Amino acid sequence: MFLIALLPVAVVLLGRFWWPGETSAWASSTRFALLTFLVCLVFVGRSVFTRLDKKLGVVLLLFGGWVILSVALFDGQSEVLRRGLVLAVFICAVAVLKMDGEAALLNVLRAAALVGTAAALVTIYFELERRGLDFRYRAFRLHSSGVPGFAEFFNPIISGMHMAFAGLTACWCVLFARTPAARIFWFLCLSVIAIYVFLTYSRSAWLAIGLGGLVLLILRGRAIFWGIFVGAMILALVVITIKFPQVFSVEVERGTTNRDLIWAMVIDSMPGYWLAGHGAGIEMSQMSIPGQTVVNTHSLYLEVLFQYGVVGLLLFLVALLMATRAMWTERSDLSVLGVSLLAGSIGVMFFELHSFIHSPNLIWLWIWFPMAIALGSQFKRNAQ
Repeated sequence: MFLIALLPVAVVLLGRFWWPGETSAWASSTRFALLTFLVCLVFVGRSVFTRLDKKLGVVLLLFGGWVILSVALFDGQSEVLRRGLVLAVFICAVAVLKMDGEAALLNVLRAAALVGTAAALVTIYFELERRGLDFRYRAFRLHSSGVPGFAEFFNPIISGMHMAFAGLTACWCVLFARTPAARIFWFLCLSVIAIYVFLTYSRSAWLAIGLGGLVLLILRGRAIFWGIFVGAMILALVVITIKFPQVFSVEVERGTTNRDLIWAMVIDSMPGYWLAGHGAGIEMSQMSIPGQTVVNTHSLYLEVLFQYGVVGLLLFLVALLMATRAMWTERSDLSVLGVSLLAGSIGVMFFELHSFIHSPNLIWLWIWFPMAIALGSQFKRNAQ
């Protein structure tokens, strides 16, 4: 069963860097692989569901029921139900792997970190070849590799978050490596990915990898690892200050990049919709701010509030807290990585991320993937 579950998860984790055809082909392949897993789940589902974390499962079911009500009663988009079903199957697949195939899933994650390292190297090489050693701050922002079809994210925030996921995985590999040679190898991979993430100039990606890395160190970092990472951070700050002396003044001047105006307009649209929201999948009206027009809330928490109201937001927050507690308490190899990913996303969701229930995207990686790990938590099953 876990081998069938592994296929769609591998497609999601690895296919985001390259897949035959366009992005839609990757999403279609993911849905097909999940359909295969769903057919198997129908026959053996009882043995799977009885081993899941019941409390977290109930909260997720309540949220799913609220989504259905939002579509049926509050003019939500019916397309959300189809996407939600696909997402639910993905969550079940990851939970099965957590329970029965953790080692295989960890190998896929390691492979994804290696592909991320290769993508970072290729992107940096072609960018340097094209632009030369232009070290002016924000002179360019990495987002695509330059190789058609490979690691082409087209947006520095999206590319930064994809690579931050790979970076946290590489950091996890450093902490869990069994030999000094393996630790050095993964540290080099982490260094390459960290350079890429910095050169996206995506503060969301910086925050995600920073928070997640801190949680990894708290949970698994011995004194030597703390020393290495603190030393590396000091060296990075010195290099950044020398090469990019304007970095701090520029970022302070950029401030929230008008997000405060967007958030205020979202809140202004809520009277009459506080309890149930505007409806599942309903997008905001276009909002004009200085220099651009925006169509999303630039905060996933506000998107959930906008679409599902206070009820939906509370259910989502409870699920986040329960998932964090389950993984923090269990502290298996996969749970340590999962809680670091969730910690990074909890911070980023204040400022970024959108398309809450959608086709495979960053939300699948940063929120639903670690939440599914928590759903298959061994500690919670033993406690029950």
